Amino acid sequence: MTKPEGNSKLWALVITVIITLSISIGIVWYNQSNKGSEFKYEIYDKVEDIEPPPVDNKIENITPSKDDSGANIKRVAIIIDDLGWNKESADALLNIEAPISFAILPHLPFSKIIADEAGLKHRDVLLHLPMEPYGYPHKDPGIKPLTDDMNKNDMESLIKDYISEIPHIVGINNHMGSKFTENERGMKYVMEILKDKNLFFVDSFTTPKSLAYQTAKASGVKTARRQVFLDNEEDEEYIKGQIEKLIALARKDNSAIGIGHPHPQTINALQKMVPLMKEKGIEIVPVSELVN
Repeated sequence: MTKPEGNSKLWALVITVIITLSISIGIVWYNQSNKGSEFKYEIYDKVEDIEPPPVDNKIENITPSKDDSGANIKRVAIIIDDLGWNKESADALLNIEAPISFAILPHLPFSKIIADEAGLKHRDVLLHLPMEPYGYPHKDPGIKPLTDDMNKNDMESLIKDYISEIPHIVGINNHMGSKFTENERGMKYVMEILKDKNLFFVDSFTTPKSLAYQTAKASGVKTARRQVFLDNEEDEEYIKGQIEKLIALARKDNSAIGIGHPHPQTINALQKMVPLMKEKGIEIVPVSELVN
């Protein structure tokens, strides 16, 4: 009478082993198949490096800091967008001896952790707010964006949800948004919400027709505009050249803002160029110091 029971136990053991192996194989396959998706959300409007209007683009009404000789200190802010998916790239950026500003996408695996660590290291933390690009939904920001057809309540609900996901935030900049930032009605709604929360807005300037900067000014929201995209080309030498361009703009206008992304080439270029910028008398500052 014990034989069938022994067989049952044996079969139960065999089935358990098969299930365990199947799960293990599935996990390995999943991890391997997703290795290439680490930068799934590192997508943005691939625009030419548009030169913003020369007058509106200047960081206005900011009293330049002076060095010991009485000369104006040239200041640069660098924002790294699209953080939240990859922890290693954020760690590498935090290890650079400069107050690089972190623009973090919500609802990603490491969004809160990166924001917490950046905040504890006194880095400016921005919500990288997804906005509708031209070509949406085929051109997908990766996370639900603000769209032209939303009413103010829909926008407020989405923005509040995203803000709640990112601790330590001091401001916002747009993720994509070539279409939405041209929408005056939508940008007014956004600025009303930000003013209520005492957050500034940096216009990533993904379209030459962006109304974000002007609308923020008119709404009484502290604001600034990106001057240089550092890495439209993921090539280290190109990125170094863009950083040199940023330095030249800072020397001309006393300050300048550059935006990059957590690509390995960008991180490598920053690791090499940050000490050089300091040697050239350029002060790297949190972007909050250049909004007005």
